[in-house]
Amino acid sequence: MIEIRPGTDGDKQQIIACMAEVYNAEQAARAERRWDWQWRDDPRLEKPGYHGVVAEWRGRIIANMSCLPAGLFIHGKPVMARWQVDALVHWGMARQALREQRKSGSAKAGELSNGIAAALLNHPAAGPIQLAKNISEPMSVIGVRIGFAHAPRTGAWMRRVSYRHRLQQALGRPLGALIAAGADLTIGKMPRPTLSVAVFDGEFDARFDRLWERALAEYPAITRRDAAVLNWRYRRHPDIAYRVLILERGGELRGYVVFSTFFHKNRFRSKIVDLLTARGDSEAVDALLAGALRQLRKLGVERVEGFAGSPAQSAAFARHGFEPKLLKTGEQQPLHVRRLPDVELYLTEGDGDGG
Repeated sequence: MIEIRPGTDGDKQQIIACMAEVYNAEQAARAERRWDWQWRDDPRLEKPGYHGVVAEWRGRIIANMSCLPAGLFIHGKPVMARWQVDALVHWGMARQALREQRKSGSAKAGELSNGIAAALLNHPAAGPIQLAKNISEPMSVIGVRIGFAHAPRTGAWMRRVSYRHRLQQALGRPLGALIAAGADLTIGKMPRPTLSVAVFDGEFDARFDRLWERALAEYPAITRRDAAVLNWRYRRHPDIAYRVLILERGGELRGYVVFSTFFHKNRFRSKIVDLLTARGDSEAVDALLAGALRQLRKLGVERVEGFAGSPAQSAAFARHGFEPKLLKTGEQQPLHVRRLPDVELYLTEGDGDGG
């Protein structure tokens, strides 16, 4: 009999083992490395410990979905919402388990009529308001079938930044850098910041709390971004070192942007994972994005990506030469939501497990 139930810390080793079988050893090792940071240290947790949904059969976990706290506020009030991440199904065992359950004639077979993945999403432990992004196409189809909706004008964006890393690999550092200086001029316009943007290397402090309090009062719906969350997310991350730029005015923080750099298949890439200003302050948004792009070009990053969680963010990316990142279908993969009130939501790549 397949049992769909809330996951616990006691499931850790089976969850990680299942990840190794379904995905790969590297992804499983990353999940183990981040376990305590994710499930003990996150200030948004209601209580410490793993939160997710698992499918168990014959004492083995054959499917799993983690449910991260979103820290969502709507009209200034906290609401219960969760990110659906790391969804996996061990298809070999799942097919065998489903055949056995159908043959048994169990009344529970009907609960799995849409499949095990849908049953995980439908479990109460997955949260009343559910959010998902950057998900696979099969999971997207399942989500739409059971009531998830696509948030309009949301999705991943990308733009090329520099050819330097690739040319230096091919031609050597001096010659590659020289030729890249000319080649980079062919890339779309990269405007200078119109405001003074500064590098910020310290701990997120009370200025970020005050910016968060102002944003909380202005945005109809926004995920938590106080100093405690920012320090946990971007200064305490077990694997990733983040860079931060800030914009100040009159001793107060006007906005910030957070980005990472990394190598992927020998390509030097970046992600813009967080950006916050007062609502409607497009001047500050543009300055921060321009500042980040110029920093990335100096570093020789080839390509940068970011996730736009609202129409305003999509417009900001477009102003800076980003293009929609498209699936094989030729469409953007939008934010998926279920049971979210009809309200514009502010979130970025760093929300959920992105970054």
